Amino acid sequence: MGVAEVSQPETAHHMLVDYRYSRRIWSMVASLISYNQVNPNQWAHTSTVKEWSTHMGAMPGVPRKGLRSLLLLVCWQLWLERNARTFQRTERHAHALLSQIRDEVCTWESAGAKHMAALLEGV
Repeated sequence: MGVAEVSQPETAHHMLVDYRYSRRIWSMVASLISYNQVNPNQWAHTSTVKEWSTHMGAMPGVPRKGLRSLLLLVCWQLWLERNARTFQRTERHAHALLSQIRDEVCTWESAGAKHMAALLEGV
């Protein structure tokens, strides 16, 4: 997402999975929900977003419905951040984006995403 990272082709997989900023966010999310399996250091190698999301959505030991919703939410927030950096020349610190993700979980919970909200209970 940063200018220094333009040597890599900007694919959806690269933006959501491989960028340093994205990996930092995923690491923070893993800590937030206390499921180390979500930490990028634990991921199997994938080449496409479809492979990655299939792998992530079927992780043993993590509630699937909640995790799949959380994956969508985090990917959406990363996409919005990428667009803000690209088109508005603004960027948020990783902690600010994590705070936004937590706020969005509350919004999604009020819309019925109870499984995802359960991942963050007590946080």
